[in-house]
Amino acid sequence: MIKEDPFFWYTYNTITIPGVQGEHTILHVTDTHVNLWDEESTEEERAAAEKQDDVWKTFKARFANANGEPYGEPQDIPTKAAFEKQMALAKELNPEVLLLAGDNLEVSNAAGERFLTKKLEEFGGKYMMVPGNHEDQTFGKFWGQGVRVMEFEDFRIVAIDDSRMTVAKEDVDALRALCDEKKPILILCHVPMSTPNCKEECKEKMSGKNDYFYLDSQTEDEGGRAFVELCMNNDVIKAVICGHVHGYYKMELVPGKPQIIGSMGMAGAVDIITVKG
Repeated sequence: MIKEDPFFWYTYNTITIPGVQGEHTILHVTDTHVNLWDEESTEEERAAAEKQDDVWKTFKARFANANGEPYGEPQDIPTKAAFEKQMALAKELNPEVLLLAGDNLEVSNAAGERFLTKKLEEFGGKYMMVPGNHEDQTFGKFWGQGVRVMEFEDFRIVAIDDSRMTVAKEDVDALRALCDEKKPILILCHVPMSTPNCKEECKEKMSGKNDYFYLDSQTEDEGGRAFVELCMNNDVIKAVICGHVHGYYKMELVPGKPQIIGSMGMAGAVDIITVKG
């Protein structure tokens, strides 16, 4: 079975929201960094993708070793093959929604759009995707300006683009309006958040200890600060699901409000989230 493939390693999380009926399964995958070309790509595009895949072979091993995460021969495969494995797993597990938390592609290009289109059509289930810092903020049908909302009976998932270390004012305003409706919200974004409750944990665990790795609640950037403060302080927002730092971490933005940071999908990381009442 695919889920027994030694390429994969799993984390499991439960998000409890009072009033939610039954249990809902979410598959969370991030930072697949797919480098690819196809028959329509130029020789230059192919050479660049091959070169970058070799770069990631070295760097994904370094990230895994730094974070004490699994890495060996099963994970030492091209990024395209890793993404194909992730999508085959998603098809097998058939979650209620697949969340792709950014840096899905190494670069946004026509070959990437063709590849994502094919693989998501083969998956056939519901999905939400946000761009990462390696991707264009507007890219075909996969993402664009404005918040994205997926409705469940007792909660909703709201996708926000924070890939440029800020959030557009109109997106913060739209999120605030959704909060006013009092339906519980899970946030999907790319860049994690640092708040007073988890600042030291962020600095300790997210190597580099600088604002490349997270949005800070005390940043001078108005949009980023407003987004983090809203996620911290509005009780309608129940959890944040993200990626970006290439290591798995779970911490609380404020007591009782988890932030689940997925590790490298290109190195087999899979996060299975259960939402229940």
